[in-house]
Amino acid sequence: MRPARARRLNMQRRALLTLFACNLLASVGFWFFLPLLPIFLSRRGGSATLVGAVFAAGLLASAAIRYPAGWAADRFGTRPVMIAALGFEAVLFFAYLPHLPLYAFVAVRFLHGAAAGAFWPAANGLIAEVAPPKELGKAFGLMQSTNMVGIIIGPAIGGLIALVDLSVVFVVAALVSGLAAVAILTIRNVRVEPTTEPPVGALSMVRALLPLIVLGAGTSYMIGTFDTIWSLYMTSRGATTLAVGISFATFGIPALLVSARAGALGDRFGGQRLIVGSLLVTAVFSSIYPFIASVPWLIGLGLIEGAFTISGAPSLIAEVSRKACSRRSRPRSRSWARWRAAICSPSARPGRSWPSRRFACWGLRARCSHGGRAHLRAPQ
Repeated sequence: MRPARARRLNMQRRALLTLFACNLLASVGFWFFLPLLPIFLSRRGGSATLVGAVFAAGLLASAAIRYPAGWAADRFGTRPVMIAALGFEAVLFFAYLPHLPLYAFVAVRFLHGAAAGAFWPAANGLIAEVAPPKELGKAFGLMQSTNMVGIIIGPAIGGLIALVDLSVVFVVAALVSGLAAVAILTIRNVRVEPTTEPPVGALSMVRALLPLIVLGAGTSYMIGTFDTIWSLYMTSRGATTLAVGISFATFGIPALLVSARAGALGDRFGGQRLIVGSLLVTAVFSSIYPFIASVPWLIGLGLIEGAFTISGAPSLIAEVSRKACSRRSRPRSRSWARWRAAICSPSARPGRSWPSRRFACWGLRARCSHGGRAHLRAPQ
């Protein structure tokens, strides 16, 4: 191996490892806060409808910011976008602490969701530019593994802290996210190289990515639904904040163990089977949860579910990167915006129909099953 190539590979590996470490910190901060947000709002006097509105606002903002963030990453580079996103996200954790009017939390979460969403087009763009093209699934799987570490550490410790003082959770989350923003400074800035190729039109991009958007909608619906209702569903079954945190951790442990391996398998054998399989398993578990009243059983099933429902995500992201006609942050941000738009609709629904919590899970089952069946019927 030539010295110049070896140096380039070492720089690329160092950039990826640093990004993974920074995302781990940011994920810990985020998951300190998110599972406890519904409980925090209910203790402030918020209704289930308010909880749904707050979550929908954050996810709507996350969807809306993706294209502008991708444009900024193309124009100014990935590093300044990631630093700004994590910095604003850290500061906005403190906005939850004052005793605001309840519906002001919708605006706070909208801004917070925009800050969090702006990070991902730049981060995914950096991975796509730096990682070897044949190992994209593995790289995105490792990135997802760092998210799973956050799910394991953040909710468990956050739930324990919340037993003493729920407000402290927001302060700790802000400090951890701020540390991640500082760490991003060590990553070299990556810009898209100038090209003579004509830009890809939005309609052409949507047509090329439509099968993946349909598949991604099922996973996104799952994320939006469970983020909104799970904490309240657990507490309605008698769980403490610590038990809620542990339930997120048990979901994250198997997902952490399989994410990188699942991405590598998708690189080797094709990711479509993994994607469809994860959707169908999600549909099965969504059918089971409404009938389980035992908190230990709800926690334990997460150990099984986490291994399967997340396994298709790295392959799905890698397929988006491969199918995009131009390897740029902006085209990729279009598809991610549509993913997040798919999340926004279920976020509001569970709040409105909370007295019948089974409907949310059964709706999730139908959405995931439809996505899997649509892909299986599609010509390959």
